[in-house]
Amino acid sequence: MAAGSPAAQRVVVRAPATIANLGPGFDCLGLAIAWHNEIRVERDPSGDLTVTVAGQGADQIPRDAMNLAVRAMTKIVGEPRGLRVHLTNAIPFGRGFGSSAAAIVGGLVAARAFVPDAAAWDEEMLVDVAAGMEGHADNVAPCVHGGAVVAAGRAIKPLGVPAGLGVIVCVAPSSLPTEAARKLLPATVLHGDAAANAARAALLAASLATGDPARLLDATHDVLHQPARFELMPDSGRFVATLRKEGIAAFLAGAGPSVAALAGSPELAAATETARRLAPEGWEVRDAAIDPAGATVVESA
Repeated sequence: MAAGSPAAQRVVVRAPATIANLGPGFDCLGLAIAWHNEIRVERDPSGDLTVTVAGQGADQIPRDAMNLAVRAMTKIVGEPRGLRVHLTNAIPFGRGFGSSAAAIVGGLVAARAFVPDAAAWDEEMLVDVAAGMEGHADNVAPCVHGGAVVAAGRAIKPLGVPAGLGVIVCVAPSSLPTEAARKLLPATVLHGDAAANAARAALLAASLATGDPARLLDATHDVLHQPARFELMPDSGRFVATLRKEGIAAFLAGAGPSVAALAGSPELAAATETARRLAPEGWEVRDAAIDPAGATVVESA
């Protein structure tokens, strides 16, 4: 919403799925993909807060002020009384595609449309508040900005939309809490492993910024966090290894257990078919475009 625009009475926001880490970029690289949750909010001054949910996780999500999207909204609008909130979720929970980031950022962007001083809530502020709720910025920053993003603490650098690259999304059939996957991380790592990962993360950021697919296989190799996590999700580990042997730049999607891969546009269809053929039983494999815009108001009145 532009500065000086009147506050909305109804708003619809689409928030994209995101993939964090992208292999070696642990807690600092993220990518938005064209796979969206939707949040619809209407003002109802005469009523209480109402929350309805459809789609993924509909039977698990709180329908009151504890709802994550509503909690995000309160950071901007304060007391949520008098709002009707409807969530339509396409992003599965606990699979590595930023469902919580989409809820938080979607709620913030929706709430911004309901206040007269919307200009004060610029993208930097949205990322800062969302990261405070999420714990880190590698999912929320691309959810706000779209495209690929480097998140180094509070310093955020959008890389834009890598032209000529696509994403292969391999959704595991069961979920795994991020907290459980994070507990497996070693307290210390070898200096050589840290240096190698830093080099590959830099190479990957350069490849994303330029849309160059030539080094993706090298650039997505990780030895810092994935080996420990694969102990808890062996199917994911075997699948990543199998895809990489086929020359596909595969990696754990966020904290897992799902898997994702990057490919040049000319190779994307063939690589997706290879991934579909080699996927463990019960996995869903699809290709996806990179979302260019991040969370977006698609309707406002």
